[in-house]
Amino acid sequence: MLSIHEHTNLQEASDELLEFALEPSNWMTATTTGQTPASVPAQDVQNQRRVGALRVYAVVEVAPSLEVFLRVAFRAPGLTPVKAADHLETFLKQRLPLTPNSEWQVEVDERRWIHFVRRYASPRLQA
Repeated sequence: MLSIHEHTNLQEASDELLEFALEPSNWMTATTTGQTPASVPAQDVQNQRRVGALRVYAVVEVAPSLEVFLRVAFRAPGLTPVKAADHLETFLKQRLPLTPNSEWQVEVDERRWIHFVRRYASPRLQA
């Protein structure tokens, strides 16, 4: 059985997980627009890390339209979207710091994962 890598703090988890997730060979196909957030696959432990009770999921998704999105999700007992946003800031701080007016979509799925999604690459070229 595969296990989720465990770290002592969120920064350590971020260093390892973002390096993995941002590597183009690890990008995944996104769900179609209008569906519920991509559920975190139970067997997909490569894109997950654990810091105590907090679980973190990060992936770069390529939509059928070839748009590229970064998805970061958090799950923990009693976690709220506001607290998850604080975790997101800490998680991205070293590699992709949040900037004023950066827009993230926030979604909570049926398994209480709080997803943050934003465009990762500029829109695809139009002919």
